[in-house]
Amino acid sequence: RDVRIRRMRMRRGSPQQHPKTTAPPRGRLFSLVSWCFVAATSALRMDLRPTTQADLSKIVALEAASYPADEAASPASLAYRLEHAPAYFRTIVVDDDDVAGFICGTRCDALTEEAMKTHAPEGPILAIHSVVVAPAYRRKGLAARALRWYRDEHAFSGGVRSIKLIAKAELLALYVSAGFRVDGPSAIQHGKDAWFDCSAEGLEMVQLDAFPPAGAFSGNPAAVVFSHRSDDWMAKVANENNLSESAFLSRLGPSKYAIRWWTPGREVDLCGHATLAAAAALFETRRVADDAVLEFETRRAGSLRVSKVRNGGDDDGTAPWLSMDFPTGPLTEVPRDEIPAAMLRAVGIQENGPVSLAFAGKGPPSVPDVFIHLEGVEDLASAPVDIGVLATNDLVDRGVIVTCASKRPGVDFESRFFAPKYGVQEDPVTGSAHTLLTAYWESVLGTNGERPLVAHQASKRGGKLRVRTEGDRTIIQGQAAFVFDARLFAHPDDL
Repeated sequence: RDVRIRRMRMRRGSPQQHPKTTAPPRGRLFSLVSWCFVAATSALRMDLRPTTQADLSKIVALEAASYPADEAASPASLAYRLEHAPAYFRTIVVDDDDVAGFICGTRCDALTEEAMKTHAPEGPILAIHSVVVAPAYRRKGLAARALRWYRDEHAFSGGVRSIKLIAKAELLALYVSAGFRVDGPSAIQHGKDAWFDCSAEGLEMVQLDAFPPAGAFSGNPAAVVFSHRSDDWMAKVANENNLSESAFLSRLGPSKYAIRWWTPGREVDLCGHATLAAAAALFETRRVADDAVLEFETRRAGSLRVSKVRNGGDDDGTAPWLSMDFPTGPLTEVPRDEIPAAMLRAVGIQENGPVSLAFAGKGPPSVPDVFIHLEGVEDLASAPVDIGVLATNDLVDRGVIVTCASKRPGVDFESRFFAPKYGVQEDPVTGSAHTLLTAYWESVLGTNGERPLVAHQASKRGGKLRVRTEGDRTIIQGQAAFVFDARLFAHPDDL
């Protein structure tokens, strides 16, 4: 028989419902929504670490206390899994409780009782045997978060093709919330209750619109994949997405991730809008606590911090914003006679024309963009730009920023960004470019970081940002709209 999980949005002010009756909202401005087995977890700090032999006695006790005697794994079985499949045995840590739960699995060729008795190191299926959280931490969203972390670590890694488990009916909502599909009644039975097969295929990928001025379908779309795999595979995924950037994450700690970014053409050293999208995705999928200060480790741009704030400049003070802490990119002035005349013409500067050059510069190696401040521009959004010239100019390493003062009410400056050498003709919104734009416009306007500046990126999709400097850092604030989530089924081993 079919198994269907009913999910209904709770009415405001209604009593708390069974976990099955909550659902994650989608396609709207990013917000932190509690769903499926959630209570307030902000005060709890959890992690998922490799299990050691020293943990085993506590794990045996947790297993025995969590399952009926005819369902619990024996101490010998748990010891076997830790000895033969240590890569798939993980311990849940909560605050000072070093063994607050665990997840363990083994590799097999089929989800059968016989196949799951032993570990087959080359088996395509990772079968999860136990997901246990100590009673004091249950119904707080910790099991679902740990499962997402576990999936991100192991899916498509080391030949794993799918992750499977069996579950009782009352726990199906938990596994659905963590990204598993209910496949139907299981042939495996333990005890008197019915069990159901569940599976998680592929790697999770989400797409969000960053810095949207008008909600979903505006701003700059970015894909976020919650795992790193081979460089070749990540580059192919980014090319398949055909977005200005795809971000790939690898968890380093409870709120710490390594981040890498790819355009359809190549890897880049820094990307603001995909970092904003990555942070929003981690909050939205509840991979991190609501009050976490996210830390992203980059390969060449240092450490980036992102946190959730309120009243980021919206009219009513209720829309959630994210605040990113980036290094400020120092601009080096480029004399006009060193700028090819063809490039000046390409951005609308003609001899004796109405548009003139106010300043030209170039950013540092992490943001090596040509920077052009125009004066006399009537409408930057409609100003003609010759992409072909920018794509072949030797002065351009990554991209070209064109900026001017804004005539829009409540907006301080506008910009456009072009990176044809990276496969991006015009970027809808470019967070990293604002590490150059912010300090420059604070100097021009004389604000010197005393108030945030409102920035508009004048692309067809538009972009809204609030920016300011703090010492040698640039604070960039924006929103994100969750558009869709998906699964990647193209396995790295098949390339």
